[in-house]
Amino acid sequence: MGDATQGSLFSNDFLRESIVRLEDWPSLDDSHLAALDDQLRAVFDGFPIAQTPNESQTEDDLIWPVLECLGWTATLRQQNLAPKGREDVPDGLLFADDAAKLRANGFPQGWKRYEFGLAVVESKRWLRPLDRRSGKRGEETAPSTQMLRYLRRADDLTSGRLRWGILTNGARWRLYYQGARSVSEQFFEIDLAAVLDISGHNEGLFALSPEDRLHWLKVFALVFRREAFLPSPSDERTFHQRALQEGKFYEERVAASLSNLVFGQVFPELARAIAAAAPEAPLQEVREAALILLYRLLFILYAEDRDLLPVRDARYDEYGLRRRVRGDVGNRKDRNDVFSATAARYWSAIDDLCRAIDGGDASIGLPPYNGGLFDAEVTPLLAHIRLGDQVMADVVDALSFEETDDGRRYINYRDLSVQQLGSIYERLLEHEVVRDGGEIVVRPNPFARKASGSYYTPDDLVGLILKETIEPLVQDRIDIFTDKAAELARSGVDEGRRVGKLKLLDPAEKLLELKICDPAMGSGHFLVSLVDYLSDQVIAAMAEAEAIVESGDYVSPLSERIERIRLTILSNAEARGWTIDEEQLDDRHIIRRMILKRCVYGVDKNPMAVELAKVALWLHTFTVGAPLGFLDHHLRCGDSLFGSWVRKGIDRATAWGGALLLHGPMTRATRAATQMQIIEG
Repeated sequence: MGDATQGSLFSNDFLRESIVRLEDWPSLDDSHLAALDDQLRAVFDGFPIAQTPNESQTEDDLIWPVLECLGWTATLRQQNLAPKGREDVPDGLLFADDAAKLRANGFPQGWKRYEFGLAVVESKRWLRPLDRRSGKRGEETAPSTQMLRYLRRADDLTSGRLRWGILTNGARWRLYYQGARSVSEQFFEIDLAAVLDISGHNEGLFALSPEDRLHWLKVFALVFRREAFLPSPSDERTFHQRALQEGKFYEERVAASLSNLVFGQVFPELARAIAAAAPEAPLQEVREAALILLYRLLFILYAEDRDLLPVRDARYDEYGLRRRVRGDVGNRKDRNDVFSATAARYWSAIDDLCRAIDGGDASIGLPPYNGGLFDAEVTPLLAHIRLGDQVMADVVDALSFEETDDGRRYINYRDLSVQQLGSIYERLLEHEVVRDGGEIVVRPNPFARKASGSYYTPDDLVGLILKETIEPLVQDRIDIFTDKAAELARSGVDEGRRVGKLKLLDPAEKLLELKICDPAMGSGHFLVSLVDYLSDQVIAAMAEAEAIVESGDYVSPLSERIERIRLTILSNAEARGWTIDEEQLDDRHIIRRMILKRCVYGVDKNPMAVELAKVALWLHTFTVGAPLGFLDHHLRCGDSLFGSWVRKGIDRATAWGGALLLHGPMTRATRAATQMQIIEG
């Protein structure tokens, strides 16, 4: 099925398959859907797309008529969210019914009316990019950045009762949820122009078929209609709440199934095959090689399903895993074909792809991702063996398809978080590879995890740690900026100088100066969540600073830096022949990349954990052209714990010469730090 959606708020499996099993699906029968299709087409037919309509016309003649088709008749426009100071005005507020709107209108202050609403609406001119500044006057802030600020304000004003936002440029419709783990990243977006087959919007290799368009039109209606925001007649949960829980259930089920397959079949099979191919190799080397090979495969499956590798480029298609190996194995397994135990076609294809990923191959649009996971010198054992098609077919099939009551189903790694990949590794730490008689077996070792000092931090605890440690730092920077803005406003300093002084205290820029280290990072679970949390905070701080300055002339200097980075990456990609999707260079992606390069640090004793932390963070913050190796100086293998009694250390230093002894090393360290500051900048 063709895809018209983006974002990860709802799982791909839910949107394509599980949604049809909900009671809501049959509530939109063919006659209702046909009537909605006619209504929406009539709206678009009357809208002058060819004349590049502005924001006001897009809002009046397209967006609000579409909302009306979806049942939103009780609405208010331009309600101020700010109790004081500069006005903060989303384009609209949607209510369940006229009674709720009447109660809202009982308050003269616009900001008090939000307590009775169901969703905030922000509308933009036709086709305006939603995740970046356009460069035009009045469009210096990315629309998605505005939406994050509005949702945060609404959430605070209503004590969590209003948490949904709709952002649209007429063609693309996006749903945000303030309760998401990462509000900036976990949204739902659908291309309504493609779904309606508007001229110029449903073309090319990935054009939607008539059947696809009917499916996605129904999804659009179910997600954005008024009823989706209200409890259903037979369930106190809303459609959105049920959709989120379905997605979570799917992720947990597939992750558990995948985890069981890895331990019950895939990892033991790889260990046995590698041991047979290299009978003289120590079992510890066999175990490490099996781990590396397993995670190379998981990396590729995940990166291809999330379009992080150039799967939409015909040049790559002949060399990627999806069609050449995964698809071929799946088709042959369905036919019960026999696979050779000695021929190694799949091994060669996988090995070639791993080499290309490591060093890059511009001829197939692939940038280099040189990191330890794909470095042949790090795991020489894998460079000197070949595994037969029979083994590799079983492994690839187990990682690609799950057995369900409805038959074999493709596992889409797009719906799995990188934390799930990390949790598999955490469990692998509890297993060892041993010889039992004449066989190689993988068995639990309850002391292995303790020996490596590796423990998994639960999600709830990670969230609490982030909130308690980072949130005060965020608020401090916003408070300093707010106080300075008020002071300068009273001082009578001219506008240009005032803005210049404020830019030195920009809260988003100041947040990017934070250095946050996990001294026992494992496979990066805490650091992945940190990137999510800090990204939302930086994006919101950009918008907050622009709202604080009442003159309306302030734009965060981070906006200009983002634009320079985007242009640099595009230039490099063009010069080197890399395939690039410009949507992967939107503001939120570049901010995540900046956070990763400037704020995130980690240490772990286990070398494999360090490599997997790099992989998890790279996958989670993907930006084309940024190699895995760029994390090498931030994520290090070593022991972060060092103990010495202070008095004993001072006495020893004094006995050995004290300050005189330390002068040379301290001078060298200071000189080295100066050079590192230049590199860091």
